[in-house]
Amino acid sequence: MLEAIGAGSRERIGPTDWAELWRQSENFARVKQEIAEIKEDAARQPAATDPNANKKYATPFMYQLRVVSERTLTAFWRQPEYGFTRLFNHAVVALITSLTFLQLGNSTQELQYRVFTIFMAIMMPLVIVSQVEPMFINARMTFIRESSSRMYSEFAFALGQVMAEMPYSLLCAAVYFLLFYYPAGFQYASNRAGYQFLMFLGIEIFSVTLAQMIASLSPTILIAGLLNPFVMVTLHTFCGVMVPRDSIPKFWRSWLYQLDPFTRVVSGMVSTEMHGLKITCSPLEFAVFQPPQGQTCLQWAGDFVNASVGYLDNPDGTSDCRYCPYEYGDDFYENLGISFDTRWRDFGIVIGFIVFNIMVTLIASRVFKFSKR
Repeated sequence: MLEAIGAGSRERIGPTDWAELWRQSENFARVKQEIAEIKEDAARQPAATDPNANKKYATPFMYQLRVVSERTLTAFWRQPEYGFTRLFNHAVVALITSLTFLQLGNSTQELQYRVFTIFMAIMMPLVIVSQVEPMFINARMTFIRESSSRMYSEFAFALGQVMAEMPYSLLCAAVYFLLFYYPAGFQYASNRAGYQFLMFLGIEIFSVTLAQMIASLSPTILIAGLLNPFVMVTLHTFCGVMVPRDSIPKFWRSWLYQLDPFTRVVSGMVSTEMHGLKITCSPLEFAVFQPPQGQTCLQWAGDFVNASVGYLDNPDGTSDCRYCPYEYGDDFYENLGISFDTRWRDFGIVIGFIVFNIMVTLIASRVFKFSKR
């Protein structure tokens, strides 16, 4: 059609000027008359008094948020490979970890294993961010395409993405917790297990919101993927597990160690798991010494044991005194600067990081359009 009237890439077909023919037709005159009547009718109408008539968006924010969240959930449901892959990864990693550290005991070596199992939980963000970021960026492309229609705002889009991820986060956290926590032999008391589940859920939501924050600041999936190793390596290196706190260079320890959200995760989970845990050293873990002749182990080393931590395995013995450096799990983690009294503070800080991620995502979604072709 465009080529026939001369508006295409080629010259007009035939001698007829179709535009001029339209302007000379009766149909053109009727359309002009109808337009004039519409204008006259509009001029006779009273001025609009509806305060919502001149708003940027036709619907209120909460309505936008509800519709966008439902639409995003529907989009996720129609991509079952996303939810299934994420759930499968959580289940497999949890099983591998729990079966590797199956029913941990209370020896000194197994205290370190308990820390490693907790560290494996904060390795899950490596997997989560790589799955969430493409979903966010692809959805943003749709939002940019539809933004000129003013159907919903940038804040509704970003919050809708966050809210749509919550059911998946809750399910994945529950599956990981059940397949990891009890097989590994962690403490069963409700006040311990309940806190640990909340922290698992906090890790999950933090990972999702971190991925969305990175994606909102990245123009493409490729750029977001290039940022992930730098962010993840930094968070895992300075949380105090891979490099003990006292071994971290002073410059980094003074601020980055404290700023790392995984520091709070490790602190809260380690103190909750080990608080009040009675330690039983294995035979190879005892420090063996000989008391002076005529004295028992308690008589010779009692003052030292009372002034420090640990216990004597044979206080009444007169030879081969066996000293265990830890009596309770608290003796182990207090040397790392961790306290059971601050575990809820640590959980609150994790929530604060989640809120920060969401705020940055909202602002970045508003400021950065990334719509240039």
